[in-house]
Amino acid sequence: MDRFCVISNSEMDIRHEAAEEIKRYLEKHEKYVMIVGSPEEISGEANPDMAIVLGGDGSVIQAAKYFAGKQVPILGVNFGTLGFLTEVERPKLLAALDCILAGQFEVERRMALTARMENGQEESLAVNEFIIGKQDIGRMVTARVYAEDCLIDTYVADAVLVSTPTGSTAYNLSASGPILAPNMEAMIITPVCPHSLNKRSLVVSSEFRLRIEVGRTKRNYTDEAAVRGDGKMLWTVTTGDAICIEKAEETFDMVHLGDVSFFEKMRSKLNRI
Repeated sequence: MDRFCVISNSEMDIRHEAAEEIKRYLEKHEKYVMIVGSPEEISGEANPDMAIVLGGDGSVIQAAKYFAGKQVPILGVNFGTLGFLTEVERPKLLAALDCILAGQFEVERRMALTARMENGQEESLAVNEFIIGKQDIGRMVTARVYAEDCLIDTYVADAVLVSTPTGSTAYNLSASGPILAPNMEAMIITPVCPHSLNKRSLVVSSEFRLRIEVGRTKRNYTDEAAVRGDGKMLWTVTTGDAICIEKAEETFDMVHLGDVSFFEKMRSKLNRI
């Protein structure tokens, strides 16, 4: 690893002070370091060997989407609150850099999802989840979920979300969905506030192609829903529209230092909430 890109969230790393500290430390070891405020500021010729992200889970997600398919491992340093996607807490930053320089780390490859409207060409990528949810307060959405043209179930709920294992600790967890180890390959289908007590999350193979069709909750009412990917508004859909979701061809790489397992991190972070 000779070329590093430090992505510093200026709202958390005021005046990029920590980023400059990393730069000085790595340059003492004859490494090339660039500092940017967001992945979009990285020039096309930069070609970093590793990205160091200073921020919270949102910053890591933004970097993961940018580097998906580029085989640039990401080291997340927690400057936020929970930091499930980050590997290092801020006080241990320099010790983590020593491990990187010594080659004492692993790269964990993780899956992402893609979604598109059934009759559209535009495709969107998500690291955590896609959500098909209601537009109006007080209204619900009816969604029929298919896997390979076989009906899984019909959900009347505030929303239906499809999550990656990485995203299982995000909105999916808040909606009482299961936690999956992040290196698994599977999709989680979770109804949000379903209008039935027997509707629960379902884990399905990542090889399935899911099709979510917006139904009609009331006879004389057209359901309207918003489709979001990792919290970003993508499309508005109505009764009869369908969204196709499947495993993305692109993967993203996360740096794992090995001193704290996913399960230790899960116990630590969830028990302090």
